[in-house]
Amino acid sequence: METAPDSQPKVLIVVDAQKGFVAPSSKHVLATLESLQYRFDRVILTKFQNPDPSPFRRILNYCDLAPESEDTALAITPREDAVVISRALYTCITDELLDILGNWGVREVHVAGIATEACVLKTALDLFEADIRPIVIADACASDKNDRFHTMAMEL
Repeated sequence: METAPDSQPKVLIVVDAQKGFVAPSSKHVLATLESLQYRFDRVILTKFQNPDPSPFRRILNYCDLAPESEDTALAITPREDAVVISRALYTCITDELLDILGNWGVREVHVAGIATEACVLKTALDLFEADIRPIVIADACASDKNDRFHTMAMEL
């Protein structure tokens, strides 16, 4: 297992590898995500939940992934020591997660998961704004919409 610069633990955030985001354009990354987590010192998996009310429901009329629905279940098996965080936003960069990363002494985080153009990108941008270097692993990301969305997000 590799170690990040300055003896920091090598950290992976797996964004929203959930049953509700598995589609023909995203299912190919599940096996990659499942095995990738064992190449890192620490792993965080995130789960999106869409409570009622939420801006997703009110503004976008998106009502999928209600808390406790089968769609919110992880589509991969997290390794035994993985931290699993649920949230109701595009980003997983919350005070709770920043505290965890701070306690680990992390200044660089690898990011992978679903959907590249939304939650993965927002998470990477928010890591950057928190002065943590994000490294998006393109081959371990996908869009649940179509491959074009993934490609466009990776070109940003």
